[in-house]
Amino acid sequence: IKGSLLRDLYDRYGTRLLERNVRAFLQARSNVNRGIRDTIIEEPNMFLAFNNGITVTANKVSIETNEKGNEYISRISDFQVVNGGQTVASLWHTNVKNKAKINDVYLQMKLTVINNEDNIDIIAPLISKYSNAQNAVNTADFSANDPFHRNLEKVAQSIYAPDPTGGNMETIWFYERSRGSYAETKNGELTPARMRTWQKIHPTHQRLDKLIIGKLENTWRKLPHIVCWGAQKNFSHFMVYVSECVATGSDIEVNVKYFKDIVAKRIIWKATEKIINKQKI
Repeated sequence: IKGSLLRDLYDRYGTRLLERNVRAFLQARSNVNRGIRDTIIEEPNMFLAFNNGITVTANKVSIETNEKGNEYISRISDFQVVNGGQTVASLWHTNVKNKAKINDVYLQMKLTVINNEDNIDIIAPLISKYSNAQNAVNTADFSANDPFHRNLEKVAQSIYAPDPTGGNMETIWFYERSRGSYAETKNGELTPARMRTWQKIHPTHQRLDKLIIGKLENTWRKLPHIVCWGAQKNFSHFMVYVSECVATGSDIEVNVKYFKDIVAKRIIWKATEKIINKQKI
């Protein structure tokens, strides 16, 4: 759908267009709305690629056929935006307040036609609820494809740890480069027996993820004041350090020794954690 059409609808109907939304317009104070505004102003041709689009309900849609035999929507009755109100209002505000041109702005639209009007007020809130109930993407998730993490995952898969009991059951420290990949890889074994075997080789307590790596590395870099910011902020700080290493040519050499050092730091961290917890500070 064209952004200019949504702007015109908002011009005409205002907040009535968004009355089934769960939030009023949050202005450009939120990071998301600032990002929407900046994309409209600076890269309008990329809006379709960057924006999640909107979800719309209607009680009737009229379809007609043009002279070439192609069908098109000629009319939508009771057009209501149930998810994406921030996007629609941002288009209007950026066009009217910032004088930005939106002729090249397009966005995707999911249209659900609810034929029984009595069900609209029941179904519309559920569509909005479930559209906003997807798992959030964390800052760390965006770094999953960074060469540093890809190399670390590759090295981790090649190293077997000796059996701590002295037996022959070697194990692997699983590096979860992408959030949820530990469970997904385990489930890929399909049968319960194969899953149990896989978990013996990859025990849960030997799972490492990006946030843990960030904590371990910044702790050993003597930055406890950064680590205590929280997992996501600390990880962002660590990735800045990794990027700086790449930029200056002093890359962190991700090899067998590096990964073994990571595992050793994790073991020390967990042992220290037990000592501290016993003190009940």
